[in-house]
Amino acid sequence: MSLTDLSETPFDPFETLRQREQLIANFLELFSGREDCFARQWVNKDEGTQGYVPVRRPIEPRDVEDHLSGHRTYGIYLMRSDSTVKTAVLDVDLTSQLRAGKLKKEQITMIKKERTYMLDRITELAKEGGLVPLVEFSGAKGYHFWFFFQEPVSAQKIRAVLESISQTLNKDLSCFKIEVFPKQDTLSGKGFGNLVKLPLGIHRLTGKRSYFIQCNDRSVDAQLKFLLAAQRSNPQAITMPASLEAKAKVFVHPRMKQWAAQFPELVTLETLCPPLGQIIACCRNGNELSIKEEKILFQTVGFLPRAKSLLHHILSGQPEYNPHLVDYRLSRVSGSPLGCKRIHSLLGFSGDMCSFKVKAEYPHPLLHINEWNEGSVERSGKIKDLASALENLKAAIAAAEAFLK
Repeated sequence: MSLTDLSETPFDPFETLRQREQLIANFLELFSGREDCFARQWVNKDEGTQGYVPVRRPIEPRDVEDHLSGHRTYGIYLMRSDSTVKTAVLDVDLTSQLRAGKLKKEQITMIKKERTYMLDRITELAKEGGLVPLVEFSGAKGYHFWFFFQEPVSAQKIRAVLESISQTLNKDLSCFKIEVFPKQDTLSGKGFGNLVKLPLGIHRLTGKRSYFIQCNDRSVDAQLKFLLAAQRSNPQAITMPASLEAKAKVFVHPRMKQWAAQFPELVTLETLCPPLGQIIACCRNGNELSIKEEKILFQTVGFLPRAKSLLHHILSGQPEYNPHLVDYRLSRVSGSPLGCKRIHSLLGFSGDMCSFKVKAEYPHPLLHINEWNEGSVERSGKIKDLASALENLKAAIAAAEAFLK
């Protein structure tokens, strides 16, 4: 750009100031809580403790600027004096066991995969209920799902919807725990109610700045501009998610309808079996599976009548996808489907066991599928004699040599 060009587009400090004021005003309008009070975060790094103290006046633009600059860190009490809210939050944190010390490699892998599943499922269930979340990395070890409303809505109403989501998904998760904020339906008159740290500030204990993960640019200015497009839900359109009202029925989210029409078995398993759901969600998002996860897929989906097309479809996005190897591994599937207890054990999954319409002596995920015929597979796939074992070994070696050529 030449000096002439620069002179033709002079810097206008008043316009810059006006735009900044608009961004701050939008921030205050979105993250609107109790009218007469907010809170400041304190920290004792020597003891590793932190908390909040009330600031007994309305929050102002200068407070937001202090928060964004990192000079202070503030939070808001979500519930207004009339027990309504303009924003609500699903707070998702790592479980206390995973926050206690240094994580092992397999724990980190499991957290990443469960995080993918959790982010997708909360977003899908929220949209079913007429809610559109903005997802914030909290700056510690979790996420905040923020929900905004066009006008104040009863805390009791929004809590009922969010509690149904959290209670359902908490049964499916072993690495994360979900909590609803605010935690009360009404103010008792004692205290200010629950608070949540305002986004885009610095967590005083970890020193990390929070940010909204849907915005690729993590700079404060870019994040503030991103918030201009935040959707506010119509309180009249908020309802219980359809898939939670019909518990035994598989509800297909609109964006998955075409996929569901082609592969209804996978949709059923992803929706009704949390451990398999996490594996299938990982595949759909292009994340690499572990050896144990692949084993679980083959030893469950591999028993279905359309096993070949289902496995090729779901594994085709894997980095080392080999169609010949998939066919070979499928040909070696024998015995009976992996049971629920074994799957939980392999994955280290601590969620609840699934419940089935019909009580089964040997519970396994395929019982979720209505068309499943329990008598279509053998209960045992053991080799009956050494000659058969030798033949199987020779076939395996021959197949492996063919793949290496």
